[in-house]
Amino acid sequence: MPTNLRFRQVIRLDASALIRAARSRGELEDVVQRLFVEAFRAKNIILFLDDAQLFFEEGNGSVDLTSALLPVLEGGRLRIFLAMDEQAYLRIAQRNPALVSVLNRVNVAPASETDTMAVLQDQIIRLESEYKVTYSFQSLKEAYRLSERYQHDIAQPGRAVLLLEQAARQADHGFVTAQSVAAVIEQSSGVKVTPPANDVVERDKLLNMEDLIHERMVNQSRAVRVVSDALRRARAGVRNEKRPIGTFLFLGPTGVGKTELAKALATVYFGGEDRIVRIDLNEFVRAEDVSRLITDGANDPHGLTASLLKQPFSVVLLDEIEKAHPQVLTTLLQMLDEGILRDINNREVNFRDAIVIATSNAGAERIRQLIDEGKELEQFEDSIINELINGQQFRPEFLNRFDEIVVFRPLDKNELGQVVQRMITEVNSTLKTQKIQVELTAEAVQKLATIGYDPRLGARPMRRMVQRSVENYVAKRILDGSVQPGQTITISEADIQTEK
Repeated sequence: MPTNLRFRQVIRLDASALIRAARSRGELEDVVQRLFVEAFRAKNIILFLDDAQLFFEEGNGSVDLTSALLPVLEGGRLRIFLAMDEQAYLRIAQRNPALVSVLNRVNVAPASETDTMAVLQDQIIRLESEYKVTYSFQSLKEAYRLSERYQHDIAQPGRAVLLLEQAARQADHGFVTAQSVAAVIEQSSGVKVTPPANDVVERDKLLNMEDLIHERMVNQSRAVRVVSDALRRARAGVRNEKRPIGTFLFLGPTGVGKTELAKALATVYFGGEDRIVRIDLNEFVRAEDVSRLITDGANDPHGLTASLLKQPFSVVLLDEIEKAHPQVLTTLLQMLDEGILRDINNREVNFRDAIVIATSNAGAERIRQLIDEGKELEQFEDSIINELINGQQFRPEFLNRFDEIVVFRPLDKNELGQVVQRMITEVNSTLKTQKIQVELTAEAVQKLATIGYDPRLGARPMRRMVQRSVENYVAKRILDGSVQPGQTITISEADIQTEK
């Protein structure tokens, strides 16, 4: 230790606590001045002012005391360390060059794995005493690994220490294991980090994923298979951990199930339709719209990076990707390739626990034309992709970032009938509380399938037809008292209303 540091005491001042305790700016200035005077008189004090930016900015929870503190800093007779993050320093430097000119800047990098493990081994002495627990060495290694991947608000070693402290509450009979640490991450972020080998329910769900998804959507078997395979690879631990779980581009006409597959996947495996982060790229048609995509969550909680920080285990749905500005697509390349996207504050946002699905109607007319000619998808899927590249709809380097490019075909009459039946199932689910059920004759189903399909819009108008012809009919029967709880309403072809 340098001789000029011997017998010195480091005193940490919490800026936020001082601001909260003071009743006015004048009282805060007086308290800070007295602390500085006391530290100077003691001769052996080094002050460490944490979150120092709170004393140099005006705003919620901060007070600008530059006029009072600058003379002390310029005098140089009191040893003070100011701690703040890079963004705060840059803001203050831009607004107050005189202040930063008297500071000696020292960049403190996040601790390496070796240094973090050394800190953790020191810290568990305190944590074991405070929480009356015992830590396994594997819990320390798991705390580093998982905090490095899932916790971003603070740097190492702080994030690993915080995770170990939280894991003390998950201790099994007072023993903190790697599983205890993993449980904290799963509860806080919803990400599945423990192997599914001992979870019979999840294992069966993964092995039967296609059947579960097809309970919600019709056909498009190849698309269902490729997303199911991606999930199985991820949970079995045989995929590239430095990329998203899977990245897919779905091509095809409107109303054939591209978005419905994303919703079904979110519901069946990720925990509900609210586990979708949906970005409509037809709203990002200018180069400057990139900033809205990667905006800070404090300014816009609905941006892509902000949404993923809140919900890293999810389905990312990028709708109508062909309408996005080329600069927006360029911004997305790193996310598709490395599973990382930096937000406007240069903070890394992790997409490695998400499935990314981009949808596009590009080539829809050509797909319909080839299907009408009687051709199967397998015969023209590659040629459709080549046509999009040759027509400069997408750049090859962009398309190459996707694990799979899947072409969706229009639904046939039989499949449209299945769509109707699924919509009737939803109606019956709504009516369950009234103990009333609806069933359609085969002829009624076919009539709805015929009049509810539009070659340009696919099956999307079907929901309006079900509302008009089924829900309206049922509502009238309930209100006029002709149907009672416990009864089933049978709707025939003649009951289907065709007028708008």
